[in-house]
Amino acid sequence: MLRFLLAIMLGSVAGEASAGCNKELLNVENWSAKSVAEFRVQVSMDLRSTAPKPIRIIEGLVYFRDALDGDIGSLPVERDAHIPVGGSYTRVMKSAPAHFDRLLKLRKQDVQTHVCVFAVLYEDGTKEIF
Repeated sequence: MLRFLLAIMLGSVAGEASAGCNKELLNVENWSAKSVAEFRVQVSMDLRSTAPKPIRIIEGLVYFRDALDGDIGSLPVERDAHIPVGGSYTRVMKSAPAHFDRLLKLRKQDVQTHVCVFAVLYEDGTKEIF
């Protein structure tokens, strides 16, 4: 848990934690954002697994950057997401941080995303820590 909190802090300060992460295990296939209340944004992300086995528990962050490589922010992957081999998973953040309102204004082609996975537990009990 401490490692996850450290990753979030580093992500908010430096934009992204680069060491100890796998950027190939999950890919963002699609995302959307909508306003749900004043100063509140709901972000939905469709993630596709390239893992060799079904995922039972995962620790990771989805990063959003603008076309000039400016940091928009990061959102956690749901820790207890069960994702089959080659399967997809939709994560809905009903109350994303206020600075994610940029996603409402930017064109989709001006937003870059990637997923940083720090650790994964597969259905067969195998653990990988990156």
